[in-house]
Amino acid sequence: MKRIGLVLSIITLGVILVACGQKTYAGIQISGDKYTQLNEAKVNIKKLLSDLDDFDYRNTKTADKIYRDADEIMLKNAKGLSTSEKEKLDVALDNSQHGVKGIIKDAQRKKYNIDGSVASQFHHNFKVIVNISAKAVTNSQVQADKVANKLNKDLKIEKQLYNLGSKHE
Repeated sequence: MKRIGLVLSIITLGVILVACGQKTYAGIQISGDKYTQLNEAKVNIKKLLSDLDDFDYRNTKTADKIYRDADEIMLKNAKGLSTSEKEKLDVALDNSQHGVKGIIKDAQRKKYNIDGSVASQFHHNFKVIVNISAKAVTNSQVQADKVANKLNKDLKIEKQLYNLGSKHE
């Protein structure tokens, strides 16, 4: 009888210790490390959105900030991803015609700021960035979808992209 009580006490203690290391986001249990990564991802995405809002094709420093933000997202938000998922993130951020860096380089080269048509090009990129960032901290696609939905709501990405486009109309 004492053995059973001891075993149950040890199991209970183990469960409590494991639960203490867990955090919750969007109703999903996430380890402490992954939760920290998720918060960094949120900060990185928010910074990119902010720096896009500050972009002025006449000031190369504003573009440089965006390039650094994209590199930071690639470095930090991609932790724990498969090679194919990292490649998807890279395409959304890179110098190609439709990547974040590519869109900004084109705006600088052709001397225009971000208006509605340019901002609309970012919608797919941010969908990929958020979905991949969510996938990096979860164990399944269902969990990743819940986390991505919450990230989109918390960061108000659609509203920010709309405001970004209407700023220079």
